[in-house]
Amino acid sequence: MTTPGALSRRARFAYRRRREWRWLIADERKNPYPVTIAQRLRAWRLGFLSQSYLLYELDRRDSIRNYVKDSSRYLRFSRLNSPYSIILHDKLIFGEVFRRHPNLLPETFALLRHGVVMPRSDAEPVESVDGVLDLLARRRRLVLKGTKGWGGADVTVLEDLGGDVSLGGKRVSREEARREIASRKEHVLVEYVEQAAYAREIFPDSANSIRMLTMIDVDSGEPFLARAVHRFGSRSTKRMDNFTQGGMCAMVDAETGTLGTGIRVLPSGRPEEIESHPDTGARITGAAVRDWPGVLRRVLEIAAEHAYLPYVGWDVVVTEDGIRLLEGNANSGTDVLQVHGPLLADPRVRRFYKRRGFLH
Repeated sequence: MTTPGALSRRARFAYRRRREWRWLIADERKNPYPVTIAQRLRAWRLGFLSQSYLLYELDRRDSIRNYVKDSSRYLRFSRLNSPYSIILHDKLIFGEVFRRHPNLLPETFALLRHGVVMPRSDAEPVESVDGVLDLLARRRRLVLKGTKGWGGADVTVLEDLGGDVSLGGKRVSREEARREIASRKEHVLVEYVEQAAYAREIFPDSANSIRMLTMIDVDSGEPFLARAVHRFGSRSTKRMDNFTQGGMCAMVDAETGTLGTGIRVLPSGRPEEIESHPDTGARITGAAVRDWPGVLRRVLEIAAEHAYLPYVGWDVVVTEDGIRLLEGNANSGTDVLQVHGPLLADPRVRRFYKRRGFLH
C-alpha cells in the first residue's frame, strides 16, 4: 500500500523533474548561434546543449568523457545542496545568512517590490524610490539585483550622470528612472563594489568577478577549489561581466593566481583565444590576481564554515582591501568553467560527483 508520505515524495520529484526539463529546454531555445540539425541532434545525443557543443568544440575532440554533461547539470546537480539550496537561490536570504561575516558582502540598502521600498541598512536608510535616487547621487553607482535568477539576467547597474541616470548603460531622466525602478518586481538595492586596480586596468566599466567553484572533498570533509575563472566585461555587456553576452574570461592558476589565455565567444559560437582585452588593449594573459593566496584562503574558509552547502560557485570581486562576495550559485553554469577544459579531468572533482551519485 502506498502511503501518503510516499505519494507526496513522488509528487515533489515529478514537479522538480518537470521544472528541470523546462529549464533545460528553455536554455536550448535561447541558443543564439548558428547550428545545423545534425549538430543539434548529436549534441543532444551526447547530453549537451547545442551552445555547449559549439563552445567546447566537441565535434573536434577525440574524447568528451571528462566534460560535465548539461544533462547532468540541469537534471541532477540542483539537488547537490539540498535541503539548503534556497540560501543560494534567493539573494535576500543569501545576504541574511552570510551577513555575519564582517566586510564580506556588499552592503544591502533596501528591498524593493513594485514601488514599495523596505530599508535594510541602518547606516543608509532608504525608504522610497526618491530615496534610492538620492542615495545614487551620493554613491554615484548602485546595483539592483532580482532576488531570484542567475547569469546576470536580472541585474542593473545604476549610475548617476549629474541629473540624468544610467540604467544598465541607457541614459534616462530622473523621472524615467523613478518610474522604471518603481515598476520592478522584487529586487535588492546593493552597494556597487570597487574592484582592485589589476582588474580595473583590464576593463574599468564592469565589476569583473571571479567564479570560484568549491566542493567539499568526500574523504577529508575539507573544501577545495575545483576551478577559478576570471570574467571581464566589454563595451557590449552593459556594465556586466557576463561571458556569454559579449564578455571574456581567463582561467586563474590555482597555485599562482596568474591568468591564462583569455577566451571570448565568436558569432559562430566557437571560442577564440585572446591575449589582451579588445576594448582597452590591456593584457589579460599573465596578469596576476591581487593577493591570490589571501583570496583563495578566505573563500575556502567561507566554504568550510558553510559545509552544509557542498557545491557552490562563488562570485568574488577582489578589492584593494580583500574580497567582496557578490553571491553564491547552487548549480553553477559550466560553460565559463569548461571552455578552459573539462572539469572531470581532475580526479577530486570526478570523485565528488561520483561518490554523491550525480554522474551517470
